[in-house]
Amino acid sequence: MRTRTTAIVTAGLLLTTLTACGSSDKEDTKVDTPKPPAYTVANKKEKTKTGSADLVIPNATVAGAKAAIQDYAKTIDGLLNYSITVVRSNADKTYVCRGEWVKDEQAAEIYTGGRITSDTWPALDMNCPDPKGS
Repeated sequence: MRTRTTAIVTAGLLLTTLTACGSSDKEDTKVDTPKPPAYTVANKKEKTKTGSADLVIPNATVAGAKAAIQDYAKTIDGLLNYSITVVRSNADKTYVCRGEWVKDEQAAEIYTGGRITSDTWPALDMNCPDPKGS
């Protein structure tokens, strides 16, 4: 009787382990994208095909700046190339991060000389030197 009980418990544990390993829950594989910090749009300039804007985030970190650039990039519509810069104050001459958004491969060739490449479009290239080291 003891052998049979041990076999049943072992089989149950094995089944539970295999079920847990084979789980395809999307929550298990979800990557958390940081929520962008609040930002103020400043120095926004848009022409027919290009645009630029500064995002002011007083206590910006590189992670927060990247999230803000990605958030702002979602609002771009109808343009081919856009520069998005994160600064800590409107008077700053240095930036935390700068992003360059391009609509498609042709726009990337025209506006970046092919520097920006991607498997999916639009694409966003970022540079985050953060000279103040935050």
